[in-house]
Amino acid sequence: MTVLLSFGEVLVDLLPTDISGKSHQAIAGGAPANVAVGYAKLGGKSYFAGGISTDDYGAMLKQALANEGVVTDYLTQVPEAPTATVVVNLDEHGERTFEFNRQGTADLCYSPRHFDAIPWQQMDIFHLCSNTFTEASIFNASLYGAFCANSFNKIVSFDVNLRLSLWPDTALLAERVEQCFRYTQVLKMSREEAEYLALTRNKSFEDYLQFCLAHGVEVILITDGANPVQCITVNERFSVPVPQIKAVDTTAAGDSFMAGFLFALGFELAFDLEHLTLKHRLACQAQLRKAIEFAVRCGAVTCGQKGAFPALPTLSQVS
Repeated sequence: MTVLLSFGEVLVDLLPTDISGKSHQAIAGGAPANVAVGYAKLGGKSYFAGGISTDDYGAMLKQALANEGVVTDYLTQVPEAPTATVVVNLDEHGERTFEFNRQGTADLCYSPRHFDAIPWQQMDIFHLCSNTFTEASIFNASLYGAFCANSFNKIVSFDVNLRLSLWPDTALLAERVEQCFRYTQVLKMSREEAEYLALTRNKSFEDYLQFCLAHGVEVILITDGANPVQCITVNERFSVPVPQIKAVDTTAAGDSFMAGFLFALGFELAFDLEHLTLKHRLACQAQLRKAIEFAVRCGAVTCGQKGAFPALPTLSQVS
């Protein structure tokens, strides 16, 4: 079975419980935590690494991960640091805006020495996002984690997942994101994120994709709402349509997509392609297409429900 290690923030999503948006329910979330849970709910072996508070929210988050089958051995408890929270506001189309409370929170307190304690030989895929790139110390730790995974010849999956309001200085954003490319095999961006990064570099959308590939990325996945997902590699390009649905809540939809893609990449390997490594799978268009088709079904299921962990599908819901 392919093993995933997802790294980054696990936090509390405060979701509106009524139309006024004045009342909220606390639900476990955080993009990389969602990926870890999504992978586990599909039936994969899933670990999560990151800093977590010892406050009541922290205890709730650790238990929520464990309840979904995620192994929490590499969570690091950070006494006296609070849990990060985010108020999620939904419009009539289920689209979200975010208000973060993330000053000195536990998720920012992971360090390179914590990565040195991880048995990398037991992992197959390392997944991370750019929300741990916002401050120098946690960025350096994140980059070190990607370096470690790459050094052990593991697949590195990087979802850019921009949240501009988290960045004290957005002038650092593109450079930090791009420093991760040299360790990255799978890069996921929304169309909007790719266009934002392209603009910061005075490049066209197409030129920026080629820039990513030239800096080491092997597979680029571009999501674009209800439009087809684009897959770009050095040698080929194709698109996969997404199901037409009425979204209830798009929270964790991109994370569900990534969990589905990474799971499918390894799941089929266990049955009919045992002679191929995961890296060989990334070079096979037919298998990439199958993984993306599975991933878009996962995302569609998630859009049909509110919340993060509860909305992530099981294998029976997407098979």
